[in-house]
Amino acid sequence: MKRRISLLAAALLAAVSLTGCVKIIDKGTEGQYTGEVAFDAAADSSGDWGQIAEEITGNAQELGSLLAGDGIATPCSAVSGKATVSDFISKANGKKNMLVLKLDGYDGNETIQMQIGSIYSDTVIRDLQTLKKFESFTNQTEWSQYAKALNSEMHTQVVEPLGLDESVKGKTITFAGGATRSGDEITITPVSLTIE
Repeated sequence: MKRRISLLAAALLAAVSLTGCVKIIDKGTEGQYTGEVAFDAAADSSGDWGQIAEEITGNAQELGSLLAGDGIATPCSAVSGKATVSDFISKANGKKNMLVLKLDGYDGNETIQMQIGSIYSDTVIRDLQTLKKFESFTNQTEWSQYAKALNSEMHTQVVEPLGLDESVKGKTITFAGGATRSGDEITITPVSLTIE
């Protein structure tokens, strides 16, 4: 009987001493202990935005000249230009808006449009920048999140402050951004945009 009590006491003492080694870690602070920091796409895109916008603007070629020459590269090209807004199109309950543009000095058959969000359909800003590559991220999910976060940063920095609505029709805009082509449709995602 004494032996059983001694074994039970030893087992209890071992259990108590082991529970003293457990540390409760608050959610979000794991990186302090493991060295791994959770990916934050919004923070990455916010910190990178200025350099990316400057790079794309600096590499932009005049859109009319591109269309009259070799055209939009696959999958995308950095472009700039001046255009008149011929229409304002609102879809998805006002969350997927487009400006239809008449490019100054160009009379081609393409439909030229500019995404003005707040939903953006492509990854052209991420694809044109050279600051970070796919290998800079852990996986495809982070790479995709980075593209979405850059679009969101662009919307906040470039488009949203302009308060664009149907009143923009007939006005002249100057832009730089990324362009993609699908058939005869050119879609521009701006990194800089001004209205006269």
